[in-house]
Amino acid sequence: MICGLLLLTVSVAVGCGGTSTLNCSMTGINVSPQNASTGHTAPSNVQHFDGFAIAPAGCSSVAITAARLTNITWSTSDPVRVSISNVQDATYGNATCNSATTGAVTITATAPNGNGSNVSGTASLTCL
Repeated sequence: MICGLLLLTVSVAVGCGGTSTLNCSMTGINVSPQNASTGHTAPSNVQHFDGFAIAPAGCSSVAITAARLTNITWSTSDPVRVSISNVQDATYGNATCNSATTGAVTITATAPNGNGSNVSGTASLTCL
């Protein structure tokens, strides 16, 4: 099982026999689905979101970009109408529409990229 943040350092040949280190730290998060809508009454008021690592050019291996991240902190631009779970269980990444929204609410995924800073990605959720 591939979990959490994957870091990979690759050596590549440069010029006349020299080497350079390519830093394959995560540069962003691809949130899936990008755009979603769901009802605002139970049981049809939950939308699940997943986050996947975005790696620099030259690092886009299946292992890096296919790994579902489990160290994301989820947030929402409208926490009154939409809540999202950060609990590490079956509800992790589940957004719950508590009432209808007038437009799309932004869902944000934030995670450490391994070099001391954070990266993020967003998606939209409309509660009908």
